[in-house]
Amino acid sequence: MAKRRIYAGIDIGGTKLHAVIATAKGRVLGRARKKVGADTSFDAVMQRLTTVVHKACKHADVSLDGVASVGIGAPSPVLPDGTAVDAPNLGWRSVPLVPRAAALLGRPCFAANDCDAGTYGEYRFGAARGARTAAGLFMGTGLGGGLVLDGQILRGDNQQAAEVGHMVVVKDGERCGCGRRGCLEAYASKTGMLRRLAHEIGDRGRASLLTDSGATDLSQLRSGALARAYAAGDEVTVEVLHEAADFLGVGAGNLITLLGPSVIVLGGGVMEALGDQLLGRVRRGAQAVTFPESSFADTTIRLAELGDDAVALGAVAWAAHQRG
Repeated sequence: MAKRRIYAGIDIGGTKLHAVIATAKGRVLGRARKKVGADTSFDAVMQRLTTVVHKACKHADVSLDGVASVGIGAPSPVLPDGTAVDAPNLGWRSVPLVPRAAALLGRPCFAANDCDAGTYGEYRFGAARGARTAAGLFMGTGLGGGLVLDGQILRGDNQQAAEVGHMVVVKDGERCGCGRRGCLEAYASKTGMLRRLAHEIGDRGRASLLTDSGATDLSQLRSGALARAYAAGDEVTVEVLHEAADFLGVGAGNLITLLGPSVIVLGGGVMEALGDQLLGRVRRGAQAVTFPESSFADTTIRLAELGDDAVALGAVAWAAHQRG
């Protein structure tokens, strides 16, 4: 009997590192997490990455030598030579992610943008399995996206494509975290929602359960607090969340018009907390802007299934795919 191959997958987030040990079919054997920490320099984070992979191996009761290869989901476009081009949340620019990881871990390493990896994970093991073409929209602190076609992550000739959150949807609109104006992320992300809430509650003086609950810094609200206020019918929260869902629908509709994917998967912390409440509104928003309108029926929009494991499992699947 052939020996079962196992892989490591790592999700490098802005605040945490999440690693899994899994089979090529997505069965998780072990997990580990570690905070990124205050020092987000490339050297410091790579040392922590090494630690979290060893912890995941220990949890899975396997040795790192028994891992066939390692996949990494990075908050940056990744070039074919393994360079992470730009990870603004960590302060990285043009760092040798894959070569350094391979040197530290002693295993073959492969990397992809984190939202590409999350989309690929859902394509292989989650809400988009069985689809020919899949798109992912991940609404958390920001808004990331990914595209998969016939088993390949679609990166474009420049290897930096599918930055869906930075499609401009309002000319000269709200300022985005990237520095430009009118990006989809400025409207359909937790950052965008919290900015709007701060304006409505702080600047305009509108009453809200969010402040009644004792929150003093609206910019630090978690998705769970938004979900509770929404469930209680808080007027300003409902208004802001509906606007964000409408804009997410615009993004999904534009993807249908441009690419006609079989499935669009909606994930990220906001959708994990509020997906059941907002999914219908996103679908209606997408249908309203899709052209031709009849093409909307050919795409299924559904919630992600893999939760926190999406990026790490996508990295596992990508490493297995690259390794063959």
